[in-house]
Amino acid sequence: MQNYWIVALVLLGVTPGVVRAQDEAFKRAFALYQAGSFEDAHQVLSAVEQNKYSALDLSLLGTIEFQTGDLARAEQHLRSALSKEPGLAGARSTLTHVLLELARVRNLRGNGEAALAAALEAQRISPSDPAILYAVGVLCLQMDLIKDATANLERAATLDPNPATLYALASARIANRDLESAGKIYGGMLKRDPDNAQVNYALGATYFLESQNEAAKPYFERSLSLQPDQVESIYYLGLIADQSGDKEKSIEALKKVLVHSPDHVRAHIALGMEYRSLGLLNESRIELETAVRLSPESQKAHYQLGLVLNALKEQHGAKKELDIANQLRTSSDERISWQLLLNASHGTETQ
Repeated sequence: MQNYWIVALVLLGVTPGVVRAQDEAFKRAFALYQAGSFEDAHQVLSAVEQNKYSALDLSLLGTIEFQTGDLARAEQHLRSALSKEPGLAGARSTLTHVLLELARVRNLRGNGEAALAAALEAQRISPSDPAILYAVGVLCLQMDLIKDATANLERAATLDPNPATLYALASARIANRDLESAGKIYGGMLKRDPDNAQVNYALGATYFLESQNEAAKPYFERSLSLQPDQVESIYYLGLIADQSGDKEKSIEALKKVLVHSPDHVRAHIALGMEYRSLGLLNESRIELETAVRLSPESQKAHYQLGLVLNALKEQHGAKKELDIANQLRTSSDERISWQLLLNASHGTETQ
């Protein structure tokens, strides 16, 4: 990130040690930003009269606010910087950086379409920048634009085969149901970095999706030995235990998932199904009602809750839940789990 600002400083004539008087505040803020003192840097820039903010001031201000979690103000200042685009015209890399920062902020605020629009504008300016191709690819993947995601991530990986891009590309392969190709990518990553907990998990999940539980299990176990709170590895080991008939071990694993991640919808559903299979209908109902509350669009949660209510002789409630399940399309937690791989990875943000 700092390279973008160094380039901007040089191209705009604001090089360290050769700073004009009117750029003194920016110089101090930038030095604090480089040192990681984001709040102090923000305070310095905030002291500048707003009508005197340059595009570069606004860009740095927005970036600092992104770092401190003030996403609404970050978006406001980044958009203001872009409205002063001529002030950034001498530094194309800084202009695209501002657009990528805006994309990240919008994505975190839940506006994926606007985030993708900003990333695509950056791509229009620098069509062969691997960081931009990566950002566009990830945003497309999150929006289920799988073909576009794959094309951008393949180009990014060709230009810069870094771990984050390779991980995202493998996720795109999974979305295309090309599990073999995804497994090869993860396997290659593990050859270079065998102690990467996330990639061990991802390769295990790929084998699990291929119904190769015995091949998957050691990778989940390795992931947990490296990162004991890796909830997805715990979750899948719970599913493997269930499929091998060890319901006690499965329940233990699913409960552990919920200790680390109480809002883990799929774990609530799986635990509810385990309880129902054991005749523990009230316990099952609690888990499935929690899943429905957390994910009202989950077809599986509604369907399983309907089955439990039917077993409890609550016919009206059962019919209601089963009708909802029939009306819903298969939701994201029942699709092939490429989003789990992507969202849990170290490569979800723009580089």
